[in-house]
Amino acid sequence: MSYATERTPLMKQIESEIKDYTTKIVTLGDNVSYSQHKLVRRIVLFESKTYPTGKFDSQGNYKYWFDVISPRIDDEVKNIDFDTKNIEAYTPRKIDETTNIIVNLRLVDWLRENGQAEELNNAIEEGSGWGNVVWKKIKGSYERVDLRNFYVINQTARTLKNTPVIEYHELTQTELRAKAGKWEYIDEVIKNCGTNSYKRDDSSTEQETTTPYYSVYERNGEVSLADLKKQKGEPVETKDKTTYVYAKVIAIGTQNTHGAVKIKYITFSDQITNNVYREYHRGRYKGRWFREGLYELLFDIQVRSNEIGNQIARGLEWASKKVFRSSDKLIIQNIITDLKNGDVIRAKDLVAIDVRMEGFDQLINEWNRLQTLADRITNSNEIVQGESTPGQPFRLGALLNINANKLYNFIREKLQIPFTQIFQDWIISELIDELRTEDILRLSGDSEMMERLYELIVESWYVRNLVAFTPHGPDVQVFLKTQQIEALKKNKKLFVKEFKALFEDYKPRVAVVITGENVDIQEKLQTLGTFIGMEADPVRRSYLIEKAMRLKGIDIGSLPRSTPEQLQGVRSPTSTEPASEESRLLTQSTA
Repeated sequence: MSYATERTPLMKQIESEIKDYTTKIVTLGDNVSYSQHKLVRRIVLFESKTYPTGKFDSQGNYKYWFDVISPRIDDEVKNIDFDTKNIEAYTPRKIDETTNIIVNLRLVDWLRENGQAEELNNAIEEGSGWGNVVWKKIKGSYERVDLRNFYVINQTARTLKNTPVIEYHELTQTELRAKAGKWEYIDEVIKNCGTNSYKRDDSSTEQETTTPYYSVYERNGEVSLADLKKQKGEPVETKDKTTYVYAKVIAIGTQNTHGAVKIKYITFSDQITNNVYREYHRGRYKGRWFREGLYELLFDIQVRSNEIGNQIARGLEWASKKVFRSSDKLIIQNIITDLKNGDVIRAKDLVAIDVRMEGFDQLINEWNRLQTLADRITNSNEIVQGESTPGQPFRLGALLNINANKLYNFIREKLQIPFTQIFQDWIISELIDELRTEDILRLSGDSEMMERLYELIVESWYVRNLVAFTPHGPDVQVFLKTQQIEALKKNKKLFVKEFKALFEDYKPRVAVVITGENVDIQEKLQTLGTFIGMEADPVRRSYLIEKAMRLKGIDIGSLPRSTPEQLQGVRSPTSTEPASEESRLLTQSTA
């Protein structure tokens, strides 16, 4: 028997963990039983608007699905309003302004190249509906984990750092061969583990395929150092049995007809840092890792709404029929099919029978009560939906809208945390490491932008070397900068050197500002507009104006400036003068 197929402790551990996750029930408290596996399967049914027993009842009647969840998810996604424009890199140091502009140009380019606009929207939708989102670091980027195939072993953990997790993947043979050199036993896996069927997740029905697929189980979490060394064929010391390390283990296996997993090969096992996942949770911790989303919060309301909707549908089907009663045996059997236009009926007591649906008013009241309750649970009242109550004062509507958005502000704050970590720890640092001069030339796009880039580099060069210069006036400053720009244009090596110098000691942070209506920025602009009109010092006044322009995302460095000669004779405003035209327009733009 080859070493690859020996029954190692890690193989048995992964098999046991998968079995426990899919079959065992966790007790969260007194008489509170919980299974994440069963909960996920139920969410999938509600997301696909499917009854567990099918679309027809025992009498053959079609069961309608009255979706009350999806519209409320859409309302939450709409009010969160998160897009790629909300992500930017920055540092608080003024010397790094040039570098920030370059990095943000590359970041915008990367977001566009990788289709992040759609990915962010999908993540927000999943976070609202499922209540949880998990992102995983991959080379050069990140990806969103499929929660259908995400096994949280310690289901009561507060975060993923407190539990091992297993990801289930279905790989094609091409995808598997691409792992050659990184994973072991690829040829043996291809020969012994392929199945001509595909399953999106472990609970779905297999679909027959003409090409083989391979079941891959990726485990990230702590393992015994002794088991890890044994798997890798390394000598084991006594202390290793009580030492646990964070490791990645890739296992290939098969499932039998009862769903039990049999691990046949471990193709990769190595110790890694605990920096694999970032997570978002909509709800608060209630003794389990999987928090509540809108699907779970509205389980009972959706079930009862379906019952009422189908009761009304069946009742109206009967109520829509027209039935007559008569004691005359000679009367025709079917008025609709047996009578012609203009026929005269002769009957003693032909009477229409009232088949009005009983309890219709009570069902309608119950339906309305459920919808009101659903709106309160999901914070999806009329003002959030974009509607207003007839006769409602405008000011009251504005206050209700501000109050309703407090929950969305809280959700935005929770979303900022993982997205900030993702872009700051995983994306920005790699973008800077891979940033080349050719990228800047491509990003600049035209000669005007290149001139701006030269100015930015020289400005940074001047600030860094200011201490080394002898005291000098504005004329010498302009001369030094002009001379350096000409040197950069002539000497490409010097340009590359100065370009790289921009990133020395540059430690970027990521600002994720998900504000929807951008209330904070508007308030700051209003405050700045007030002080701009009051400020008498022209230097400080110009600084306040530039600060306001930066808040609106305007690159002030690219704007033309007046020469000292042009500024001569311009009268500075005093504190007693009315607000300037610039401050008046600024205040109007924030209204």
